Amino acid sequence: MVCLRSLVCVAVAVLFVLPACMCHVCMWSPMQRGGKVDISMPGADLCYMVKGAPCGGSSPGSPLTDLKGNSVFLVEFQQNLNHWYPPNPGYMIADITTSANSSTFSPFGHVVPDYNARDMVTQTNFTISGTVPNVDCKGCVLRVRYVSNNPDEGKDSNIFYQCADVNIQAN
Repeated sequence: MVCLRSLVCVAVAVLFVLPACMCHVCMWSPMQRGGKVDISMPGADLCYMVKGAPCGGSSPGSPLTDLKGNSVFLVEFQQNLNHWYPPNPGYMIADITTSANSSTFSPFGHVVPDYNARDMVTQTNFTISGTVPNVDCKGCVLRVRYVSNNPDEGKDSNIFYQCADVNIQAN
């Protein structure tokens, strides 16, 4: 009976704690790979396409957003788990490719510094404004990265990625 009770406790912990630990950054403008996400609470499965460059292991898809070259575009995303590390605070940044199937990214907009949210399970929305490169590109990638600099995330796994496939039309 004690073993069964322990097993039930572990199962409940996994069901309620693990989803909250999986989510780090979600992007809805442009829409991230994998489609629409629910950002109303931590734990959205599609927000865990995160570890490993360039796009957290997510596969390219059909572009859902068309951008105009030389125009200002607002990247909107949510940091839905905060991994604040006081000795070396992290940041969030957007970058973009200027040719299809490229793994070379250029900065897009400003850097957003990480902050002490006082609780890891904190959802904070951010906007990064950037000027779209003036190129013709079908299937470019706009990416958001959360670089936590937190060594507790594990070696080489403290960067969380979200990518969106976009088309760019030169002006």
